[in-house]
Amino acid sequence: MPKRVSAYLAGLALCSALLAALPMPATAGTLQVDPIRLEIDARRRTATLRVRNQEAAPVTIRAYALTWTQANGEDRYEETQAVIVSPPIFTIPGGANQLVRIGLRPQAAGAPAAYRLMVEEVPQAAPNGGIQVALRLNIPLFAQIAPGSATDLAWSASRGADGRWTIEAANRGRGHVRIEPAAAEAATGVRFGTDSHLGTVLPGSLRRWTIGAEPDLADSVRFASIRRTAGAGASQAPRGD
Repeated sequence: MPKRVSAYLAGLALCSALLAALPMPATAGTLQVDPIRLEIDARRRTATLRVRNQEAAPVTIRAYALTWTQANGEDRYEETQAVIVSPPIFTIPGGANQLVRIGLRPQAAGAPAAYRLMVEEVPQAAPNGGIQVALRLNIPLFAQIAPGSATDLAWSASRGADGRWTIEAANRGRGHVRIEPAAAEAATGVRFGTDSHLGTVLPGSLRRWTIGAEPDLADSVRFASIRRTAGAGASQAPRGD
């Protein structure tokens, strides 16, 4: 695995979006996991994840953690030895459950940090020489970072040289903030769609989304209020309803 895993794989992002959109417990492919967000703090020194095999055949799983930071508006993942995952590799019989315990090594226990717990199937030989796609789930793990408030986010919009608009949400608070589409629309005037997965903004970080040259506006006045000055002149907002 490379030292820096940037945006990891498209499959990881898709699985993460699916997990965030589903109620607890979440089901993806042959696996069911509960909960879909893990937290470790002074009261809870370890977290527990329940993984259930929904299929009749046994499945072998590998679980490991990556550090999670945000730079230039995007998620960044790196290898880490700070998180202990037990067991790291296991086989679940058909219809059975496996509990996975997650903790921090002593040198990392007191520092606020965000991680992603990766739960992935170990590929097995496919019948008739076919290709078997291994499922990989991406679960947020927060250590000493409490949930924040949507009011901690500072929103802005800017237009690039290519004419496309970019929306940014900067987290000025100390907690992690998961962005719901309705809250994003109220803050920006842009319709993101109720099925949009906008992700989470870590404390002291920002997330960025490119929304195209003609954004779908629900409130053009609100959108105009978050526009940033670009270069020597102000960007011109598209017309909305």
